[in-house]
Amino acid sequence: MIKAILLGLDQGDLDFEASMEETRALMEAADLECLYSLFQKAKNNASHYVKSGKLLEVQLALQSMDVDLLITNDALSPSQHRNLSEALNVEVWDRTQLILAIFGSRAQDRASKLQVEVARLSYLLPRMSLTHHSSGREQGGGARNRGSGEQALALAKRVTLRQLHKAESELKELEAQREVQARLRQRNAIFTIALVGYTNAGKSTLMNRLNQKFGKEVKQVNANDRLFESLSPSARYGEIDGLPVLFLDTVGFVSRLPHSLVKAFHSTLKVVQEADLIIHVNDASSANWYLEKEVTLQTLNELEVLDKPRIEVNNKMDLGPCSGLCISAKEGTNCDLLYDRIKSKMLEIRPLMELFVPFEQSEVLESIKAHYTIQAIVEEDEGYRIQLKYHPTLKAEHRAFERSSYDHHHNPKH
Repeated sequence: MIKAILLGLDQGDLDFEASMEETRALMEAADLECLYSLFQKAKNNASHYVKSGKLLEVQLALQSMDVDLLITNDALSPSQHRNLSEALNVEVWDRTQLILAIFGSRAQDRASKLQVEVARLSYLLPRMSLTHHSSGREQGGGARNRGSGEQALALAKRVTLRQLHKAESELKELEAQREVQARLRQRNAIFTIALVGYTNAGKSTLMNRLNQKFGKEVKQVNANDRLFESLSPSARYGEIDGLPVLFLDTVGFVSRLPHSLVKAFHSTLKVVQEADLIIHVNDASSANWYLEKEVTLQTLNELEVLDKPRIEVNNKMDLGPCSGLCISAKEGTNCDLLYDRIKSKMLEIRPLMELFVPFEQSEVLESIKAHYTIQAIVEEDEGYRIQLKYHPTLKAEHRAFERSSYDHHHNPKH
């Protein structure tokens, strides 16, 4: 396992110890061993990230330990990255690189790999000039006679830009395919439920629990106890009270997620925008659950989906005290309460449509049965009350028969 030291700045604008603990968890997720942590109370505006006194302390720590890597708790500017690497003579990763490394190791499908590649190249480009300069390869030349190092840098930038544009182009093609699939789901009246939450909150475990209850597929999604276990949205089809449903497990959120990753994974996060219902999963066992909840809500706000129907569920109640709608997706505890809440929300979002056909117009019944899925037919004094499973639009010849919804309490199927 690669050995590393963690260096942070307490800037007084967030829960510093929680942020350091999260970065240590990210290091573990990247298979790095954190041997030692150092920090300084200062703003992130020094040329070497930390001030000279702390820089000397870091140098001494590196000399006394067999360390391969230094991790910073914050994102570094290109010049800070170069200065720190040169001063310490050790490989330096900032928080962005650390997350990129994890995403790179987790990416399995083509879309995830392209998204990580776009983010990686976007991160690399502004740092290329400084890297070439610091390694001594940029030498000689002028406006008319560029040195070999400068030519090499220009060539490297062109190659990187071509790679970036190629990856972005392929990603757009995949996004177009995803949009076609989304339109097809809407046309087929498939109810979409997206699971969102902080990374490692238990979304994938809950996804498997929902699939076990309502799904039509045996295959489960990976649900290992690791940060960013799933990057691409896993989909499982099912049926709830006769209505076709699609469950989507999305990439986990994290505080200070690099902008390049947010941009690259925009197409993945669009499934949240297209969902009919959002299930927001909190890790009730986390000491920082409230901050994690706020990060998730902030991300949902950035996606402009805070006004969408949403169920908030607190997971991992088996690991500690909990309030609100509490479940254990792993053990199955209280999951029935969540299932009932989902069914209730679905009826609010897509109430059952009903028609009333008088006896004297009963010939229209065959046409109705041919075009819709019938939930129930109730014979009343003057005609038939027909309950339809949700359908986005009624045909013109049937609109005159639409009536207010039947009292579901008197329907044995509900």
